Amino acid sequence: MEAIFQKIINFDQNLLAIIALVVFYTLEEVLNTTFEFKNRPRHLLNSALLQLGYVMVNFGLAFVMVACFQWIDQHHVGLFNIIEIPYPLKLVIGLVCFDFTFYWAHRLYHLSSFFWRLHRVHHSDNSLDSTSALRFHPFDALLDSAMSIVAAAIFGLDISVVLFYFVLYIPLLFAQHSNFIFPVWTDKVLGKIFASPNFHKVHHHKDQQFTDSNYGNLFIVWDKLYGTFKYLPVKDIKYGLEEFDGPEQQRLFFLLKSPFLNFKKTNEGGGINDKG
Repeated sequence: MEAIFQKIINFDQNLLAIIALVVFYTLEEVLNTTFEFKNRPRHLLNSALLQLGYVMVNFGLAFVMVACFQWIDQHHVGLFNIIEIPYPLKLVIGLVCFDFTFYWAHRLYHLSSFFWRLHRVHHSDNSLDSTSALRFHPFDALLDSAMSIVAAAIFGLDISVVLFYFVLYIPLLFAQHSNFIFPVWTDKVLGKIFASPNFHKVHHHKDQQFTDSNYGNLFIVWDKLYGTFKYLPVKDIKYGLEEFDGPEQQRLFFLLKSPFLNFKKTNEGGGINDKG
């Protein structure tokens, strides 16, 4: 069993992301989508360039990440370094603990004006499609790496748990951002536990009451447990952020510099929320 898990976690995540992108991007061209938009190649290029920056920052942090995980393991920090359980069970429970940490981290990204400056680049996309899964500001990698280390320190997770998590999460990430509506049964069956694509799309609604909901990455149970779950038919969702509505605000250079700009966020409910 451990050998099977090792093969799974050693699968090249970059290759997995490329495969997922090709599959869902192709399906979007074939299936009836929830909306049509022009300049998809440019949209893909912008997202890919942002992701390239994210990967480069992540690569630069790799040494720090490895050193932190080694220190946590050597000093027996965290829950799973105190108790001993079978390796497969450790991976599964560690997966849940890791997602739990990122649920709260995701909420923090929305609540903190400092973190929101970076995270809003992902939410600024008003033409959501599978390439939006790549649309993160390069410095967002700093937040994600820091939260991975926090999760490892609290629960005593080793790097294999993190790798296992992302092998499972990457295909779902592209599915969540694809611009076609998944069958209702996926919400009724898989949506009892997992953050289904239709559920996640609600998180990208312009209206802040929906933007600040459905934070779960892999599991939706955290949102249902802590009262942050909201449902809305996909056909009723308007994507993006109002302060990024103009074509100029969708350009790559603006997205890169936007964390360093000060402007107010106006939600569709008519209120003003100053998030930097």
